[in-house]
Amino acid sequence: MAQERCDRAGITLRVPRMKLCTDNGAMVAALGAEMVRRNRAPSALDLSADSSLPVTETHVPAPSHDELHRLSEG
Repeated sequence: MAQERCDRAGITLRVPRMKLCTDNGAMVAALGAEMVRRNRAPSALDLSADSSLPVTETHVPAPSHDELHRLSEG
């Protein structure tokens, strides 16, 4: 079906190898669970995504003064 639609539109369909078609939802959920476990505040809803960042880096904002205080209390 996708091939037929692409043919009609004059578009070349490119499909990556299956091993490159993975879902990173589990990684995102694991990071979220770890942040909840550490009592980290969620990111602001207006946090922008940057798909050009390498996958070897994560951006986790530093805890606020209040968060540090709560963490130190136990």
